[in-house]
Amino acid sequence: MRKILTFFIGGVLFLAQAVSAGEFSYSGYLKNELSLGLETEQLTKFKNIFQISGQYVFNDNFVAFVTAKYWYDSVYDWYERYDPAQHYMGHIQRNDWLRDCYLDYMNGPWFLRLGKQQVSWGQADGIAILDRVNPVDLSEYWLPDAVDLRIPLWMANINYSPKLNSNLQLLIIPDFEQSTAAPPSAPFTFRSYKLFMDFKKFWEMPPIPVIKPFYGVLNTDIYYPSKKPEHTKIGVQWQDRISDWDYTLNYLYGYDYLARTYLDSMQVIPPVGPPWYPTLIRNYSRRFKLVQMVGGSLNHTFTRQGPLKGITFRADAAVYMNEPTYYGDASTGASYGVNRWDNVFWLIGLDRYIFTKWLVSFQFAQYIMQDAKPGIDNYQTLNSYTNGAQDQVENIFSLKISTHFMNDKLKPEVLWSFTDDNQGRVSPKINYEIRDNLVFTLGFHYFYGNVQDSNGQFRDCNQVYTMLKFSF
Repeated sequence: MRKILTFFIGGVLFLAQAVSAGEFSYSGYLKNELSLGLETEQLTKFKNIFQISGQYVFNDNFVAFVTAKYWYDSVYDWYERYDPAQHYMGHIQRNDWLRDCYLDYMNGPWFLRLGKQQVSWGQADGIAILDRVNPVDLSEYWLPDAVDLRIPLWMANINYSPKLNSNLQLLIIPDFEQSTAAPPSAPFTFRSYKLFMDFKKFWEMPPIPVIKPFYGVLNTDIYYPSKKPEHTKIGVQWQDRISDWDYTLNYLYGYDYLARTYLDSMQVIPPVGPPWYPTLIRNYSRRFKLVQMVGGSLNHTFTRQGPLKGITFRADAAVYMNEPTYYGDASTGASYGVNRWDNVFWLIGLDRYIFTKWLVSFQFAQYIMQDAKPGIDNYQTLNSYTNGAQDQVENIFSLKISTHFMNDKLKPEVLWSFTDDNQGRVSPKINYEIRDNLVFTLGFHYFYGNVQDSNGQFRDCNQVYTMLKFSF
């Protein structure tokens, strides 16, 4: 308590001095997010969010920046079926309230950002190809904006610009946080998570003659990367321009943010008396693996006369080396092991304004697995979200159309994301600027496809949603 009080008093004194010096600025917002499930006809979210950011300019070289965020979702107090997920989904966790906290140093060609921050790589819209520096919070799937999906990390972000339009970036990341997902009983719990919890529940049930003639004990331990210097995550990006083409070269080395589950051992303890049922113990562990990513991006806007004039071309591509990949029985969703493969993910995007103010964005991406099958008893490669069958080549498409009316006060947009497996998501929305600092959003998320597919697993989670955001 004494440390908290000291920190609070120090913060107040710092703010008072900063404001009096005229070098302090702040901004923030209050936002309500509400969603209604169409199948359940009940609210699935009533989330109130408060965020405030402060910036203090010491001089021409040093700038400090802090963002704090708090939210509370009342839905988890109102409905009993959400009780198992209330602790994680009902309010912000641990020290996650501190979103950004860094110090910037600028001097000539040098730029240093030291502290808790996000780093965005790549240009893919709604798909994380190069954007793998930070872990992600998928408790609401991929629906929130990218800035809210990323989990900030403590790191050193060192930049050097040897010439115009070029930059060499070095990231040193001693911090580690795992990517997160919705727990059971939340609206967007992954099917793979549900299957594992069902398996755990069945395994630990009392013995059932013929069906389960044993006592079951299932132990699961999670092992996080140690804080050793050699386990520090390293990222390097070179950014430059050739003619009118912007490009980057990217490299990332470190532990994957998603743990995989491994069966370490099984042990049978014979019965010692009535009712003469043995005890079968299965010991699992969840571990994070070292991976590497090598990739790059391109961006070019065609300005010369011709059929391509006005089109912006963008592309991202990456190779994930030693990426952990589950295999098992897709019909039941049972996972039997993990392969370490070199997988490829690439995307091209085309953006163009038509009829003056209509922006059309099209993307085509392919996620290419190293092998179609693991080659062990004909087991299949599994989708990490659902434990359903994963194609060796997954073709992903997206189309986004947006425009504006009433002097930019009314902004409709529709996003359609889908694959060649007849599964996807359609998300139209309208933003209306009531005042300069007050925006209302009305939208809809519609999922379709097989339950074994990434979007199809949420086909019973279609929802209408609203957002009201007041900025200051």
